[in-house]
Amino acid sequence: MKIQVNKNQQAINFRTHVGTIITIAQQTAEVGRDRFNYPIPRGQGISAYDLIDEVENQTEESVYGGYKCIRDGLIKFTIRD
Repeated sequence: MKIQVNKNQQAINFRTHVGTIITIAQQTAEVGRDRFNYPIPRGQGISAYDLIDEVENQTEESVYGGYKCIRDGLIKFTIRD
């Protein structure tokens, strides 16, 4: 039996994670906090660094991962003022 990876589903999952992170960032900023953690997606073929880069790109660098942002299975995001 041949097993194939659905690349379209990986792209959909990636966009879903990016959208979720941006939504969490908006909610976090509304309550006055400037940091939040997001679990690294496991077993989905998504690179944590690609995820960080895309979030930074989509938010025009207002939400960023920063230096040493990956720790204990979590990505630590910071919101700029």
